[in-house]
Amino acid sequence: MGFLDQLKFANYVNSTNVTEFPANRMARAGIVSPWAEGQLQEFVWSDIFGTDTIPVTRAEAMSLPSVVVARGLLLGALAGRPLRALRNEETIAPQPAWLYRTDTDLPPWHRMAHTLDDLIFYGCSLWALERGADNQITDAVRVPWDRWEVDPNGDILVDDVYPKEGSVIYFPGPFEGLLNVAGRTIRAAVDLEGSWAGRARTPSPAIVLEEKEDNGMTQAEASAYVKAVAAARRDPDGTVMYIPYSLNARFEGATATDLMIEARNAVKLDIANFMNVPTAMLDAALPKASLNYETQDGRQEAFIERLPYWTEPIEARLSMDDVCPRGQRIRFDLSPNSNRPGGQTGPYMED
Repeated sequence: MGFLDQLKFANYVNSTNVTEFPANRMARAGIVSPWAEGQLQEFVWSDIFGTDTIPVTRAEAMSLPSVVVARGLLLGALAGRPLRALRNEETIAPQPAWLYRTDTDLPPWHRMAHTLDDLIFYGCSLWALERGADNQITDAVRVPWDRWEVDPNGDILVDDVYPKEGSVIYFPGPFEGLLNVAGRTIRAAVDLEGSWAGRARTPSPAIVLEEKEDNGMTQAEASAYVKAVAAARRDPDGTVMYIPYSLNARFEGATATDLMIEARNAVKLDIANFMNVPTAMLDAALPKASLNYETQDGRQEAFIERLPYWTEPIEARLSMDDVCPRGQRIRFDLSPNSNRPGGQTGPYMED
């Protein structure tokens, strides 16, 4: 059984010895989401290290609309684009089959989508390879993030096993990954979303309930009044409420909608900058942006100009001699009609 075949058992768990993979006796564990965070996230980090040191997870980042949109733009632009093998400026015929097909359960679109997702959030990705005659690649599949690691010596382990030389491809990304460099921004944005939701549930202005005179009200009685008023304000008829004679309701300030809007817009700007996506693509407003006119074509052109930031690390790795023969290179086909061989696959470069 080849190494790639072993990865097909991703949803199996050894019932006798988890260090052996694959195993002779295995139990079905069910289909696991390819976006799973891994067992490490099951620990309650806040109970161990405190809230300031909790690792930011992909699930947290994906709870932010700006991250979802930026990721969707990148995957929509690149995951479905074919990979082409070139020699000089000519498309090789026939094309290596593994570029456009796979014997696994997921099509090449998902292989590239998962790879881009890894680069976005973690800063690197890994493929497992199947090789045939003359050591040529016959198939490739992305290895789930939680199944591999790099040891202190820089060697790769998959399921705690060192894979055979030439059976994996390591893709370093263009930056360290969103979870590693934008943790503070993501955590602050999640808190902002919570504050915005809380303000929506209990609209401003804020109310301070105070006794007109000291009537010996207990903390429990005061808490009951606070909860009752908060519940009344969430009612469709919450614009009118009854306050007992012994209490006075003081309204503090007005609705701070501008602050919330500006803060949420700042999150869009930060996420766009972290992911090297034009801010206009996330509908983020720059200062005095309303004075500048930008067409839809201009937005799209600016977006396309930034795509090499994501495509070139993948192309460069796939163009190395352990992937394709010397003198060949692999490029994304970014032509308008990507079903046609060739197209906008970049200038010729010596490999």
